[in-house]
Amino acid sequence: MNGSSTALDPQTMTSNDIITLCHELGKRFKERAAKHDREGSFPEDDFADLKEAGLLSIMVPKEYGGFGADFVTYTRALEQLAMGCPSTALTYNMHNIAIGSISEVDLEAIPGRHGREMREFRDWIYKEVVEGQKIFASASSEPGIGAHFSKMTTKYEPVDGGYVINGKKSWVSMAGYADYYVVAARPPVVKSDIPPISFLLVESGNPGYEFKFNWDVLGMRSTSTNPMTLTDCFVPKDAMFLASEGLALFKLAREPHWTIGGYIGVYLGIATAAFNFTVEMLKKKKIPGTTMSKSEDPVIQARVGEMYSRLESARSVVYGAAHLIDTRRGTPEANAAIHNSKYIVSELGPWLTSWAIRLCGTTAIAKAFPLERLYRDSRCGGLMPATSDECLTYMGKSAFGADLSKPAETYW
Repeated sequence: MNGSSTALDPQTMTSNDIITLCHELGKRFKERAAKHDREGSFPEDDFADLKEAGLLSIMVPKEYGGFGADFVTYTRALEQLAMGCPSTALTYNMHNIAIGSISEVDLEAIPGRHGREMREFRDWIYKEVVEGQKIFASASSEPGIGAHFSKMTTKYEPVDGGYVINGKKSWVSMAGYADYYVVAARPPVVKSDIPPISFLLVESGNPGYEFKFNWDVLGMRSTSTNPMTLTDCFVPKDAMFLASEGLALFKLAREPHWTIGGYIGVYLGIATAAFNFTVEMLKKKKIPGTTMSKSEDPVIQARVGEMYSRLESARSVVYGAAHLIDTRRGTPEANAAIHNSKYIVSELGPWLTSWAIRLCGTTAIAKAFPLERLYRDSRCGGLMPATSDECLTYMGKSAFGADLSKPAETYW
């Protein structure tokens, strides 16, 4: 990139081409990751490379000028990016959460004015991404609530020409860098136990919102994840996401993969990067008092073998779940599988990086090496929605035959 590549044509790129492209970008991101982590700075240079490659449109269908990736390809692409810089991969996923689900709706089958308005919104947002290179961020989690949509307090109220939004969001990644923020909100009056949550677009620079830039945390330090306050924030009528009110919770319950599934590629990438580092370092380190490499020690070989087994088992589960999203999206089997994969990779990372540190020794925790950063980044996986405990509860309910297509049965 940066002048060294020719223009890429999404129309001709295969799944393997996309994964290879992300592998090359991941190597570039790796060179900058430590600096961004140390400074807590947003990886604008990484996103410049993503834009140059056209990858903001990875989930936009080919007929609209995008790459048209399926969920398996997307998961593997995230894995490659995360091996270089987990923070970049995580925030890139936040953008695709907003874009990816649109192509899954058969808008041509929706009749009348509503169908036309939905298609107009789709055409507009695809153009913003493909031609305008615009970045979309998610603004859902709230203080004391997290990502539990049914408990949300942010409200929108219809007014002449649009809506006014009031509320607070706790964790908005890409704060200050996205072009649009997709804000989850409820109407002022709710007549049922399940609020009709909607998404509204707030354009960067729009009056009525502000961020408090205080992100200084253990891991994923480069995501610029900051609280957002919306005060009488007016947005026009066409800012209603997909021209549809009240569908968010029902979409989440029936097809939760976009809210939780993107994380699986990211955290698999972190674990893979940590494993690869461990193998290379152990090849170079000597058994004390000998000229033999630590890689020749049978005890270390067994430990690395266990790491390999758990990593590759997780990879099979992740790829299998992604395949089910492509082939059986919205089925109980696919939804349980995506929660299972989220749980497995979230728990794998801390275990694998902890063992990597024990095997590689004190030298490996120096900030000159990526392992300590990968260790910190991996610790956050179980906190991302769905949390590890929520994943286990979901799978338990699924095993007992609960109807998890009903929002009241889910953790949302």
